[in-house]
Amino acid sequence: MILHSRDIEVRLYIQSVTCLCPTVESLVVQNCQKEDATMEHRIEKNDEGVSPVIAVILMVAITVVLAAVLYVWAASFLEQGESAPIATFFVSQDSANIYHVEVIKVSKQEDLLGFSYFLKDGSGSTFVGGNGFGEVAMQFQGGEEMGIDMTYSGDDEALESRAANVTNDNGSQFPVHFSDNDRDGKLSSGDQFLVYGPDPGPAEDGWKLDIQFDATGDIIGSAKLL
Repeated sequence: MILHSRDIEVRLYIQSVTCLCPTVESLVVQNCQKEDATMEHRIEKNDEGVSPVIAVILMVAITVVLAAVLYVWAASFLEQGESAPIATFFVSQDSANIYHVEVIKVSKQEDLLGFSYFLKDGSGSTFVGGNGFGEVAMQFQGGEEMGIDMTYSGDDEALESRAANVTNDNGSQFPVHFSDNDRDGKLSSGDQFLVYGPDPGPAEDGWKLDIQFDATGDIIGSAKLL
């Protein structure tokens, strides 16, 4: 059989195409494998990104909860306000029927200006016959002199005069006297109240002297007169 040159060229072309087919097929497979690997890599990266997001959300949630707890704690603390001190007294009576109420201990010292006294009878009622209650320290309230501190050392003449009147009184006008023995202007250990008994004072056995912390209204100590 005689082959013309044109036939030979056609056969050579067909053979070349046939030889190239496996190469093309392998290239397609390789490209597919690369795309699959890329997709897996992307999926893996996305999976790794979930943990930091959850961690951030948890941190924010914990921060919010802690802030709420601190707020409630702080609010409750502010509502409680200032705490009252606690005082302990020792009571003795002399031959003139004067009850000596000595301050033995105070849990924390506060200015005398912050304390009031109440002389109460056996039924618990406050004695209102005359200066049976009022402020301990010498001071003005509503333009009126108040206080039973015999040791007042200020420079106000009106308060000095009242302190002198308390000192010289026998209990008929001021049934309760106070002495700031350490002159520190605070209710502290060593200070003393004097409560006057019968003739001319009104106090009797079974009465008591209550001391109030004005900032809270709490009775910080009660001295039973025996």
